[in-house]
Amino acid sequence: MNIYVLMKQVPVISDIKINHQTFNVEREGAGTMMNPVDVHAISAAVELKKNLGGTITVLTMGNETCETQLREAAGMGADHLVHITDTAFAGADTLVTAKVLAAAVRHLGAPDCIFCGQASLDGSTGQIGAKLAALLNIGLLNNASQIDIEEKGLTIHQKAGKGYDVWQADFPLVCSVTEDANKPVPVTIKGKMAAKKAVISVLSNADLNIAPEDLHSPSRIEALFPAARQEAGMRIAGGTEKESAKKLADILFEKHFI
Repeated sequence: MNIYVLMKQVPVISDIKINHQTFNVEREGAGTMMNPVDVHAISAAVELKKNLGGTITVLTMGNETCETQLREAAGMGADHLVHITDTAFAGADTLVTAKVLAAAVRHLGAPDCIFCGQASLDGSTGQIGAKLAALLNIGLLNNASQIDIEEKGLTIHQKAGKGYDVWQADFPLVCSVTEDANKPVPVTIKGKMAAKKAVISVLSNADLNIAPEDLHSPSRIEALFPAARQEAGMRIAGGTEKESAKKLADILFEKHFI
């Protein structure tokens, strides 16, 4: 099995600041960490390898500070670490990011399974998995909260209201996971030693040969504004339940709700 995992370095949530001129997250001075749900994507890959064999390659786009999170992935069981970086990729939206990741996967070798987190903590679009599957023309399983491994593919449970939808797809496929999908793989002493020695491969656009017109991000942020706060509720007090009920009925009648 040729297993890939998409991993993203994100700022520590308490450190996030927004530049209201550029509408970008200001990352300088903010602490960094692995996107929390990506831990579960790596754990899913480790379980797949345990069941069907193969190798796990973790891909990330970003600057040189991503090395820390890549080594964390090695400590969890990743076999290969790939850092994708180029000034040509700066400011990439989700479409361009998916194009770069697709090019990297084609460069490295045809996938059997690609795991990713359902969404990143900083962007929270939840679009990368679906766009990557479309660009690679392979199957997609989205928002897996439970994963069952079979010889020919995966079956997932996806939360739907108070229950679950069950979906199945054959390999090759992309599977995005939620934080309910599994328990994170523990990092052992052996894993920590492997993380220190792990070799990180670097890919740039010199390797991927993506045309300049394909690196143009078509989406842009027009404005940022805080979410509207819900109005505070009204407390209705009465000497008895009957008095309270009458007051409530009067208010509803005055507002023409009844």
